[in-house]
Amino acid sequence: MGFEPVVLGNIKGFLNRTPTEDEMRYWANRQGISLEQVISFTDGPKIQIEQTLVANGLGVSIAQQGMLGIECVDYQDGAKRLAERADNLGIKISDYVLSPKSPAGVFITARHKVEQVPYLRYYKLGEGPYYVLTRPFHLCHLEISKTIKQVLRGEGILLNNGENPQISVATIAKRRLIPGEIVKRGIGSFVVRGEAIKIAENPGHVPIGLVFDVVLKRYVESGQIITFDDIEIPESQALVAWEETVKQK
Repeated sequence: MGFEPVVLGNIKGFLNRTPTEDEMRYWANRQGISLEQVISFTDGPKIQIEQTLVANGLGVSIAQQGMLGIECVDYQDGAKRLAERADNLGIKISDYVLSPKSPAGVFITARHKVEQVPYLRYYKLGEGPYYVLTRPFHLCHLEISKTIKQVLRGEGILLNNGENPQISVATIAKRRLIPGEIVKRGIGSFVVRGEAIKIAENPGHVPIGLVFDVVLKRYVESGQIITFDDIEIPESQALVAWEETVKQK
């Protein structure tokens, strides 16, 4: 319809990068979902992974490690502030806002041609130059069946990670890790979390989705990106796929 996207955004309501086990077990029981899910929703890997997929699949970048995650009361205000930052950097970005009172959903912040301004004003989209187009809900388990039906009809998938991904989700230590320590899993862990990074700037990082039963070979400090030199990692098809991806760089 002529909109030029500047931000491909997500609305997040809560973030705590270092939740306690008691807090997470309480919410897992209350929500009826797994402990690992609650942790990944709370400390950030879920949204980092989602927005990395969006960035790679639709060919945009990120503003910084971990994305900007602008805090705001009204998500539309945050969405426009993200667009200003993207324009200052001269790029289109995948990012999110942290807005507890806003609906769970996704948005696009976009520009449009000057001659459309009065019509977009009439459509209650504001004065511009940025317009926020919102899908104020997500129905994850219902949308899975919709996607399967779409593939069975031969229509293919809506989005993949791109032929030449530029963004990854690095594994970040939540505390000091010591040689010999075993990290059982990365996504949904009390030991590590994930942050979106540019692959070219972090060639040795370990993607958080590969972290299962890895053994530390040396000390890693809190907040540090874990690299392949830091760990022993089991062989897997996922590891082979990542190695092939890196070879393309």
